[in-house]
Amino acid sequence: MQADPTTVGRYVIQGALGRGAMGAIYKAHDPDIDRPVAIKLIRADLLESSERDSFIARFRREARAAGRCQHPNIIALYDFSLHEGNPFLAMEFVDGLTLSQSRPVGGRFAAEDTVFVALQLLAALQAAHAAGIVHRDIKPANLMLVGGSHVKVADFGIARLDTSQLTQRESVIGTPSYMSPEQCRGEAVDGRSDLFSTGVLLFEMLAGQKPFAGATSAEVLTKLLRDPPPDLRALVPGIPEALVAVVERSLAKDASERFASAVDMAAALKLAAEASGTDYDERTLIAPQRQAAPDARPGSQTSATTFDPQLLDTLSRKLAEMLGPIAPYLVQSALRRATSVEALCAELESKVDLPTDRLAFQAEVRRQLERSRNAGATQQAARTGGTGGRAALGGTGGPTDAASASVAPISAADIERVQTALARHVGPMARVMIKRALANAVSTAALRDSLAAQIPDEPGRQAFLRELAAV
Repeated sequence: MQADPTTVGRYVIQGALGRGAMGAIYKAHDPDIDRPVAIKLIRADLLESSERDSFIARFRREARAAGRCQHPNIIALYDFSLHEGNPFLAMEFVDGLTLSQSRPVGGRFAAEDTVFVALQLLAALQAAHAAGIVHRDIKPANLMLVGGSHVKVADFGIARLDTSQLTQRESVIGTPSYMSPEQCRGEAVDGRSDLFSTGVLLFEMLAGQKPFAGATSAEVLTKLLRDPPPDLRALVPGIPEALVAVVERSLAKDASERFASAVDMAAALKLAAEASGTDYDERTLIAPQRQAAPDARPGSQTSATTFDPQLLDTLSRKLAEMLGPIAPYLVQSALRRATSVEALCAELESKVDLPTDRLAFQAEVRRQLERSRNAGATQQAARTGGTGGRAALGGTGGPTDAASASVAPISAADIERVQTALARHVGPMARVMIKRALANAVSTAALRDSLAAQIPDEPGRQAFLRELAAV
C-alpha cells in the first residue's frame, strides 16, 4: 500500500479522511491562506491503467461541476491542480458527520427532521440544476451534517454537465439503491433523476429502510425498474398522508410524473408539512457522539462547577456551529486545564481554524463575558442596596446605564429586513439562524454582524453587509 503524501501541491497533509473508488481524501492545511482544506487525490494505480485518460477526464469534470456550484448547502471547491502528475481538488473542509453516521437509534428520523434535511438538499440541487449540473449520486454518505443541523452536499464526481462531450452515450454510474430508473438503463438524465434519489432518501429517513433493497446489485436494479416502493403507511403508522404523497410522486418510474424541479418539490414538501402540522423550521438533529478527546476519561474530575453553566452552554453551542458535534468534548477537555474563564475561552478559540469563524467566536465570547460581569455587578448592587449599589455600577450615569441607553431594541421590521437579506445567501436556514442569533444580539447591528460571520463565502458575506449597511 502506497504511503500517504506529506504535502500535495502547497497543501500540508494532516491526516486521511477516507478512501474510495477514485482515490483518497485528506485533511490538509493551506499555509498561504491559513485555513483547513480537504484534498481529494486520484489513485495512482488508476492513472497507470489503460483508462488513464478517462479517469483524469472524469476527475477534471468533477472540478468543473463543483466550481460552477456556488451555494451554502454545497461544499465549496477552492483549487484544482496536479501533484506529481496526479490531479487533485482542494475543497472546503467540513467537520461534521454524514447523514449515514447521524442515523438515530432505530434508524428512523422524525418527520420534522426529514423535511428539514430534505429542504436544504433541494435548495442545493436547485442551484446545481440551474447551472446545468445533475449530481447523479445523492445518498446519505454524500450529505454532511454540520453543527447538528446544516446540510452540505458533497461529491459532484459523477455529475453530468450539460456541455459534456466526454462520451457519445450515457454510462451507468451511481449507487444502485439510490439511482433513478432512467439512470439504471444508461439513458440521458436531467434534474428529475436527482429528485428520484431525493425521494429514496426521504423514504429511508422516514421508514428506516431503503424502498428498493436486495442482496445483489442486480436484484436492487430489478426492483428499481419494475416494482413499486413499499407502502410507507404500513411501515410508519400515523405518517401524514400529505407527506406520503410527496414521497410517492418523487419515486415515480416515469420522470414526467415526478416533480418538474427541485423548487416544485420543495414547495410541495413545505405544504405537506404545514398541512400536517409538521414543524420543520428549527431543528437540531441529535447525531451520534464522536470519540472523546484522549483526556476526556469517564469519571475524571472537571472544574465545570466553577464556571457559569449558562456561559458554558453558550460557548458549546457556538463552537458546535463551527466544529460540529465534537464541540462539547472540546469544552469539557478545556475545563480540566482552565484556571479562569479567560483561559478557557482562549483555548477554545485556538480550536477554530477558519479566521472568520474565529472572529465570530471571539465576538460571542466578549458578549458573554460582558454579560457575566454585568450580572455579577447587578448582584453585588442588590446585596449592597440603595444608592450604594448604584455607585458600584458607576452611578446613574455610569457605564451600565450608558450602554443600556445606547442600545436600541431590535424591531420586527429590522428582523424581517435582515432575514430577507440573509435568505438570499443561506436559503431556508435564515429563519433558524436569526432565531438563534437573537438570543445573544444586543442590537440590530450586532445581529447583522453575527449573521454575516456565519455566511460561508466572502463575496456573499460582503454583499449581505452592504445591503444592510444602514442597519
